[in-house]
Amino acid sequence: MTPESVNYSFVRFAEQSFYRQVNQALVNSCAIKPGQHIVDLACGTGAVTQLILQKLQGMRESLVIAIDSSAEALQQARAKLAEARNQMVKLVQGQAEQLSGLVRERVDAVILCNAIHMMAQKEEIAAEALRILRPGGVFAFNTTFFAGAQPEETAIFYRRWMYRAIRTLRSRYQLMPDKAAKVESRRQLSSTEYVELLHSQGFTLREELIKPVAVPLEGWLGISQFQDFIAGALPGVPLEAGRQALQQAVTQVFAELKLQFVPRNWLFIVAARP
Repeated sequence: MTPESVNYSFVRFAEQSFYRQVNQALVNSCAIKPGQHIVDLACGTGAVTQLILQKLQGMRESLVIAIDSSAEALQQARAKLAEARNQMVKLVQGQAEQLSGLVRERVDAVILCNAIHMMAQKEEIAAEALRILRPGGVFAFNTTFFAGAQPEETAIFYRRWMYRAIRTLRSRYQLMPDKAAKVESRRQLSSTEYVELLHSQGFTLREELIKPVAVPLEGWLGISQFQDFIAGALPGVPLEAGRQALQQAVTQVFAELKLQFVPRNWLFIVAARP
């Protein structure tokens, strides 16, 4: 793999079968029915949009409004969703905080897969979701970046991974992470804090679940290629050097500890508009 051929997007991780199953579980929890109107917020390249379309079963009245801030991601989604009926999918570029300005109708569900942890204005996003939902409509999201995502028994894995990655950076590239370049991390909320946030915005809790998910080596290799993860784990390090250091290190640690997978907790929450 040459630096020119590397895609530093979320795509490699998002294509993993375990990741698809995680998102399928969230979509299933929304009890989507043919004929409904659904928002896929932070839709990325359209993988979750496809799962939603399967639930809608091609009914003429059905609609998915897929929203993302990235024009490039929406372009990829358009290609991926080319076989869907034109009237069933509407692709919209915009910010989650402006949801009620992007969606001018009432919808049955707003689904946000694995992105809420990256959004600073969580209260505003919840309020915006409430504004566009029909009574009884649901706001559903999941994330694996929350307080409690790392099982205690995985601490040795993370310690060895970062230690080896930094050692590789130093020996191969004469580089070290720049602590001064690290953007202040978004504080990870606990499941209780997410529930309290939703209640404060007027939602009623339908479901709260923390589910352990077995993430294989390919999953960790995929996340090690994602530019936002590289920047967070190894701040100030060029993307390609960071990718190689993280991927080499995680491969070594899997071999050393004789791992088949490393468990990671996913938080699922479904809340309804009264």
